[in-house]
Amino acid sequence: MKKFALVGKPILHSKSPDLFRAAYNNSDFEYSLIETTDVKFVENLLRNKMLSGVNVTIPIKIDALSIVDEIDETAKIIGATNVIILHDNNKLKAYNTDYHGVLQTLNDFNIDIKNKECLIIGAGGAAMAAAFALHKLGANITIANRTIYKAKKIAEKINCKTINTDAINENISNKKLIVNTLPPDICMVDGEYLNSQQIIFDAALQQSCLLQKAQSKGCKCIDGRFWLLQQGVAAYKIFTQQQPNINAMRKILNI
Repeated sequence: MKKFALVGKPILHSKSPDLFRAAYNNSDFEYSLIETTDVKFVENLLRNKMLSGVNVTIPIKIDALSIVDEIDETAKIIGATNVIILHDNNKLKAYNTDYHGVLQTLNDFNIDIKNKECLIIGAGGAAMAAAFALHKLGANITIANRTIYKAKKIAEKINCKTINTDAINENISNKKLIVNTLPPDICMVDGEYLNSQQIIFDAALQQSCLLQKAQSKGCKCIDGRFWLLQQGVAAYKIFTQQQPNINAMRKILNI
């Protein structure tokens, strides 16, 4: 039996095990939660073949790159991983399907952002993946972060603008798409600066304070369940080499 897990912290609220079971409903695979920020511990689990692969979440999406032997080109460009697998050659390889979650969600909602002004709030692993996805779609990107040097590290890779979070409100009115990667209880946006022509894509699974403000302004709102679904579909294919049951996964997420 192949065993997989989600690693990171906090994760006890995660729907990943339910999603995985729905995706396959197959006793040949097992999926669990391992709450840790110790990447060496994760490495030991993989190299000792206690796990065949892991999904990686906050706060170790960047640090986890240090434990692998090989890095997929996309993960290398993004600078973060959310999938690590032990291959048959006993090599650990890192991938990133977070960017696929953004790409596929925007495609599913028929959102065209080519040459459009877009804003990403945050500069962690999820923001890196979102920036790469939006860049692939031809968007004009601005990254807002409290620690500006982290935003600039992403900007160096995809040649985009950066601003401090203090300047968000004065730079938001012309943005077609706003991708928020901050925790759901943190909102850097004043609702009065939003307008009904904008699209808000939030990484949070639960209703964030930003989405609440956006809904009151008539914005098109997309929450993190869609991102979670599509990155999971891509990740589980890497794990198992099989197509997951996407409809069953959607039912778990109520989408």
